[in-house]
Parts: sequence; structure tokens; C-alpha cells
Amino acid sequence: MKKRMSVLLLLVTVPIFFGLAWFMSSRSFTLSMEREKQRTQMTETLIFREVQRDMVNLNFSGAVTYAAQYRQYYQPQGIELIFCWNNSTIDGSPFPNEDCRKLLTGQRSALLSTRSSPEYYAVAEPVNSQLTMILVRDVSDLYEMKNQYRRIAYGAAAGASVLLTVLTLLLTGILTRPIRRLTKAADAVAGNTGEQVPLPVERRDEIGTLARAFSRMQNAVGERETELREESESRQALLDALAHEMRTPLTSLLGNARLMQRELPPEDRKRIADSMAGEIRRLTDMDQQLMKLTGLRNEEPEMETVSVMRVLEETAARLNGQAAEHMIEIKGEDSVIRGDRELLSLLVNNLAVNAIRASEPGTTVTLTALPDGFSVRDRGIGMTAEALEHACEPFWKADKARTRRNGGAGLGLSLCKRIAELHQGELHFESEPGKGTTVTFTTPLRAVDDSVTSNEA
Repeated sequence: MKKRMSVLLLLVTVPIFFGLAWFMSSRSFTLSMEREKQRTQMTETLIFREVQRDMVNLNFSGAVTYAAQYRQYYQPQGIELIFCWNNSTIDGSPFPNEDCRKLLTGQRSALLSTRSSPEYYAVAEPVNSQLTMILVRDVSDLYEMKNQYRRIAYGAAAGASVLLTVLTLLLTGILTRPIRRLTKAADAVAGNTGEQVPLPVERRDEIGTLARAFSRMQNAVGERETELREESESRQALLDALAHEMRTPLTSLLGNARLMQRELPPEDRKRIADSMAGEIRRLTDMDQQLMKLTGLRNEEPEMETVSVMRVLEETAARLNGQAAEHMIEIKGEDSVIRGDRELLSLLVNNLAVNAIRASEPGTTVTLTALPDGFSVRDRGIGMTAEALEHACEPFWKADKARTRRNGGAGLGLSLCKRIAELHQGELHFESEPGKGTTVTFTTPLRAVDDSVTSNEA
């Protein structure tokens, strides 16, 4: 047990020691590199002012002359200057490597290149539209210093690991007795017997900390099992409801198919064919809505700035052609929110379609833009208090005959609820039988400002 414990602690602490050694050496190197970058940028600024004063108005031949003078003057100081005329070096000398060409962007830019040896840091700044100055400083000495410091740190980590091994062998004898008690408790829990094994959580040392952590883990596992069981039950309920909902259209299709096998007058065959087509459309809509609802369980919305008024206008234009017997009006002032444009459009569309289905021909469906969302109002049949409680449950229908007649799949509001949740929002229903229904969507995801993205323009 002592040896196992020593090996275990060694395996845990050795990576920590070496990780700390690596981190310290890397941190030291990073600070040194940042200082070197700042020094190089300051030097480049000073030199650039002189170059701009002398060379900003020169032609190519004059630029070549001055470039040679500047290069000769600064080379003894460890500073390499490269002058480019129309993205080509003036004297034909090559760049340190191809990375250096990335600096020719037409504006001040910097680059640390480590793809080749020696490593260098370069700062480029355009003098005019044709001439660019690039200052290159060799930083390979910093990388060599980092390697030397890292070798020293690794040696110290190895020595500390050996010392820790010796100390561990001396201390494990004291720790093994309470650990055996905790191991026994863990074995009882691992057996999944449901037995409540007392853990030494009252201790104020490392063992007590481990016992309390184990107890929290046990509780977390129990909560996760409960969540998985509830999710499984919910999924089974959804499948049962789906099977029930599919039974009616499939039975209708089977009966109509058998009728079509008989000799029937053309008008009867057309009526049966229309009925079959309606049932097929209903099944197709049910499949699409169910696939979308299932996909949204794990989908993360693609957030962007969305114009509420634009989404409402697009929905109204789309539905005016599909619901010519109803009037769709838009109210409110435009606002912008953060959200997934496609999902918000689907949310408005589903709510508007439900409002149209619940309304008599000739009535008006109102879409209203709000500062933090929108609302959809109809003047249709309305819903009872019981219907409001179940409105967002999959396949639940207050009026099954009306829903089937209008081609509803019973999944629209379930999908709407999920879309609202993905936007940290909620759906609020106000309804009264015979007076219509108002569904309001609100979200706290407001845009930073009142401008919309180019996609909304």
C-alpha cells in the first residue's frame, strides 16, 4: 500500500513540478519577448520618422540611395532595415523568409517569425503608397535563453520529485488507515446496492475533504440518473404520442387506398385522392416539425443582430399568399434583438399559422413589434384555461377535429417553446374562449445598439 501510494503521488506531483517549470520558463520568455517587441516598436517609430522625413517624396532612384545609407548605418547596431518598392525589395535582397511578405498590407503591422532559424521580429510601416520600411530584429538569443532556463528548471523539478518520493514513503503509513475506511465505503457505493454507507465527512483533514467530495459526487450521480430517467420517460411519452397521432392518418390512408381499388366514379376517386393527399401532407408536416424539434434539443443558435420588424414583414408577405382569406397587419416600432434569424422567423411563422387556423375567414391576425420581442394576436376561437396549461405539449390539441381539418401536426407550439428557450426568452399566452388569443415572445438578448447587420440592411 505504501509503495502504491508513493507511486500514485509521484505520478500526480511530477507532472505538476514539470508543468510549473515549463510554465515559469514560458512566462519568463513571454515577458522578455514582450519587452523586446516594445523596444523594437519604439525603435521602429523613431527610425520611421527619420525615413519618412527624408524619403516620403523620393522617386525610385532616390529611394535606393537613401535606403542603402540607412541600412549601412543601422546594421552595426543589430538592426536590419528592408525597403520595399511596390512589394519588392529595393536592392533585390531576399526577405528573411516568406512570412515577411505578410507584412506588406499597406498599413503598420508586426510579425514574429519562428518557422526558420534565426527567429526574428519584424515591424513594417508604409512610407507612402509605393515605399514600405521593414525593421527586422533577431530574437534567436531569447529562444536560446528560454531553452537554457527550461533545462535548469527541469533539473530542479526532477530533484524535487526525488525528495517528494522519500517523504511520501515516510508519510503514507500514517494515511493508510483512514483511506482503507474510505475505500470500503467506496466499494459499497460502487456495488450499487442502494445502501447508505457512512463517510468520514466530519474529518478536517485531506481525508475529510476527499470524503465530502465523494459524497457530492454520489449526489451528482443520483441527480444525473434522475435526469436520464425523466428524459427517457419524456422521450417514451413523445414516441407513444407520435404513434397515436400517426394511427389516424395511416388508418385513413389504408381505408382510402382500399376504396381506390374499387370501380368508382371519377368524382369519388378525386375526392378520395384529395383526402389522401391531405393526410400525406399532414404526415410530412409532422415529420418535419418533429425532426426540427429533435434537432433543437442539442442545437446552439447562431446569434446575430435581427430586426424584429423585418422578420414580421417577411412572415406577413409569405403568409399573405397562403392565407388569402385572412388579413395580416403589422404594428409597433422596429427594434433589434440578438438571436438566430432563421429560428426567430420559424417562431413567428408557427405562431402566425396557428393564429390563422384558429380564426374565421375575413378576420385579422396582428403581428406587433415590441422592444424586446413581438406578439401575435388573433380574434379566433380562443383557448380555455386547461388548454393554455397544455398548449406547448407535443401533440396536445384543444380541438382535435379542427386541428386535423386544418392540417396541424400538434408540434408547432412545442417547437416555439424550444426556440424561445434557446433565446433565454419565454412565451406568454393570453386567451379567452370566443375572443381570440395573444402570444407574446420576449427575450433579454437585446442588441448592443439599434443598428442591424449588413444582412438585415
